[in-house]
Amino acid sequence: MMLSMISLTAFAFLLFSAFQADVQSEKTMSVAEATFEIPEDIQNILDKSCFGCHNVDATSDKAKKKLLIDQMHELSKIKLVAALGDIRETVENGDMPPQKFLDKFPDKALTAEEAEKLKDWAGKAADDLLK
Repeated sequence: MMLSMISLTAFAFLLFSAFQADVQSEKTMSVAEATFEIPEDIQNILDKSCFGCHNVDATSDKAKKKLLIDQMHELSKIKLVAALGDIRETVENGDMPPQKFLDKFPDKALTAEEAEKLKDWAGKAADDLLK
């Protein structure tokens, strides 16, 4: 009987600990969500050149798998930092929007100024999340 009581107490403690860890994890995620905002000028650039392929309703599964702009605020802090790093690197390398897309829609190309703003924002937003 005593062994059963000790086992039950240990189980209850482990269950409570696991619940507390989940609650703490949710608090940490919600803090990252609450502090992550996309400024209007950046949102305009994303809308013009990126959102058409990188949203939940887009037709390109490859683009949706890589990044969903409309769900960035739902990412955990570490995934959001990684996504911002990918955005910065992709824009810096000139990989997005892809040339095949730009051949059809040349007005969607990033200007040099837009590319610079997007890179600066992605880098700063990632750095801010890491503070």
